[in-house]
Amino acid sequence: RTIQDASKTVSRALRARTSSSLPIIISTSKEQQQHYKSIINNMSTTNIINSGAQTVGSTSILGRSTKPRYDYQTTYDSSVVSDKSQAKVVILFVVGTAMSCTGYAGLAANCVAGQSTMFVTVDNSPGSSVKLSGEKTAEAFNDIQANIKERLGDIVSPSATIFVGGHSAGGYSAIEAMQENGGDLSFKPAGYMGCDPLGRGAGVPGLKIECPTFAMGFTIQTCLVTLDQAGLAAYNITSNSNRVMMQIINLRNFGNQITHCIFASDGCPACPSHDAGAWVRDVIGKFSTLFVDSVVKGKEATKNQYEAATGDKASLVNVFYGAEPATV
Repeated sequence: RTIQDASKTVSRALRARTSSSLPIIISTSKEQQQHYKSIINNMSTTNIINSGAQTVGSTSILGRSTKPRYDYQTTYDSSVVSDKSQAKVVILFVVGTAMSCTGYAGLAANCVAGQSTMFVTVDNSPGSSVKLSGEKTAEAFNDIQANIKERLGDIVSPSATIFVGGHSAGGYSAIEAMQENGGDLSFKPAGYMGCDPLGRGAGVPGLKIECPTFAMGFTIQTCLVTLDQAGLAAYNITSNSNRVMMQIINLRNFGNQITHCIFASDGCPACPSHDAGAWVRDVIGKFSTLFVDSVVKGKEATKNQYEAATGDKASLVNVFYGAEPATV
């Protein structure tokens, strides 16, 4: 099956999971491992585990919320991460407009497969479709960072390297939360991973990113997202030399076009996650591995390595890197 099929299977399982206290374990048999092969990058022994949605804080009947108030879901590879081999990296990722923390199972799986990494999908404003608040994102991220053992468990190192990021409005909120933008984030993230982040007012171009950046964007506008206000901008505003952009060449495809919400397993009502773009999350996972390693190990990946990671989809991806500016 395609990644899209597998992602939908995971999403359905996660929705069913909400009434249970047990984690969902993917690929527990040889047959299931084969089924999930495309997501875990052909690693037949990998187990991808999702916690299901978890809630911090509460909202009263009058609509008033405690601080912090957020939902989150954790994803990790149990063949690498355990209480005896703690995750060395945490990726805190905020969901996009009208999305929930269970909507990015395929993306998360690709980013953790074979890695000492926990991917934490955060809904910074449960019950609201608006995810733009840098303040709420900072509250959620600070709470997780300060309470790693309680929130993420013994399988994550207390000194784990923390990356931040998100999709669309969530990706914008993660940038707005950074200290260089006057945000309330209590720590300096090791890196930023933005899936076509989109803001308000002056938007992404009006902000700064000082840490290493992995940005994602497109060549054709979809879902009313202006190209130079989103992923393109996140890459270009990054002052750190360790930056890379994966620009998806989303050619018009008669109703089956790759869109702004391809990062979510099922897309969104405005732009569904078509099968035509099922490969995108797989390539993102490979870029993510190169990017995270470049930060953690202190040796930047080369542009050639990123280009090689596109595999047989090289004709559908532009790679911008280092000092070169990103353009449409």
